[in-house]
Amino acid sequence: MQLMVECNFNAVFVGIETPDESSLQFTKKFQNNRNPLTEAVETITKAGLRVMAGFIIGFDGEKSGAGDRIIKFVEQTSIPTALFSMLQALPDTALWHRLNKEGRLLKNNANINQATLMNFIPTRPLEEIAEEYIEAFWQLYDPEKYLDRTYRHFLMLGAPLCKTPFKFPSLIDLRALFTVCWRQGVVRKSRGKFWHHLFGIIKNNPGVWTHYLTVCAHNEHFLDYRAIVRSNIEAQLAEYLANNSQPVSLVKQEEQTAIAS
Repeated sequence: MQLMVECNFNAVFVGIETPDESSLQFTKKFQNNRNPLTEAVETITKAGLRVMAGFIIGFDGEKSGAGDRIIKFVEQTSIPTALFSMLQALPDTALWHRLNKEGRLLKNNANINQATLMNFIPTRPLEEIAEEYIEAFWQLYDPEKYLDRTYRHFLMLGAPLCKTPFKFPSLIDLRALFTVCWRQGVVRKSRGKFWHHLFGIIKNNPGVWTHYLTVCAHNEHFLDYRAIVRSNIEAQLAEYLANNSQPVSLVKQEEQTAIAS
């Protein structure tokens, strides 16, 4: 990690998938349980690498409330960017072959777009998974929560070790800076928090303040995208339920508990 930071890497993507150990074991992702996940994220961050994390909902045997547990984990670790999606069975993978053999595939293709409903019958109600997914996506990119999380993360982030030569910002850079400061520092109700956190970073960890502003700007995308996710998932779920009179789940609650345990 030190060598990466010395070479001017400043972020890394980590496939955490889920904080539920039972789901990680079920999917044979044993490497994710070798060390406490919260400690691993903290170690990477302090080394100077901003953590971007991937999360998935809809694993077999998953218990109710998985969305809330992901939100809790992201807040606990202060990960700014949590890329979140519903599980998809990709063609010709072990998961795809197993689900196909069990007659659980809803369609033979897969779409890893975050605004797409899962393509197989899960072990708990699909409606429940979809509702948790939408709510978690909405909460993760709430403007105030995102600002607070990003602030905590960058206070902990190790300072850069690579000294890059100074160059004057382009007109595109200046326009982007103005847009972020205007929307987040003037228009939104969280404007006081935006300026407090920005000056807090400049004071306490000055080496990362431009990086911090860039990550603040990322939420401009996610604020719009979370509305797209909600609209698309709700529309797809309504269409599916209209064409299926039976509850969209594979097993009863007591069987889910048995699988998860």
